[in-house]
Amino acid sequence: MRERKKRSIKIESKVIYCLFKIKIIMNSAEGKVIVYYGKGEGKTTASIGHAIRTLGHNKKVVILQFMKGRPTTGEYQFLKNLDNLQIHLCGAPGFLKDEESREKHLKKAKEGLELAHSVLAEKKTDLLILDEILYAVKFELLTEDDIIALLNKRGSTDVILSGREPGDRIIEMADIATHMEKVKHYWNKTRSTTSGIEY
Repeated sequence: MRERKKRSIKIESKVIYCLFKIKIIMNSAEGKVIVYYGKGEGKTTASIGHAIRTLGHNKKVVILQFMKGRPTTGEYQFLKNLDNLQIHLCGAPGFLKDEESREKHLKKAKEGLELAHSVLAEKKTDLLILDEILYAVKFELLTEDDIIALLNKRGSTDVILSGREPGDRIIEMADIATHMEKVKHYWNKTRSTTSGIEY
């Protein structure tokens, strides 16, 4: 009886040890890097699709929207009220069109980058979406080096980048890179946008 109890304790200890090792391995797994880029429609939409999927697994999501400062978009109005999700506007309300607006966008982009570092350092989320951050690089508000440094600190957090053309180093780091190509868009004829489609 005593021998059986000893064996049972040994087996239980091994199981606990194995589970502990599995947990360590899972927690130390490097997060995936996903990039949506190009001139086509759907980069933000695809990113939000990943957010929904992540939330469905009872995980946490943080979305930082660079170059965007309007709290009236459909996605912002909906996502701001969800549990396990934070969304932050990291751009000025208007377009970048002159030096004054550039200064506003530059300030917000720098704040967004700092927030992204904080989110990763404090392990606040399972998925970090950096929406339109590649545009911030295109307009020289941030640098590719800023992005690389951030990705190198992701740990086990999955990170999504979206925007126009990423540099070769970002594509090299990506686990998934999807180029969105515009084949046709009614805006070219009408010069108009539609709520629920573009914003």
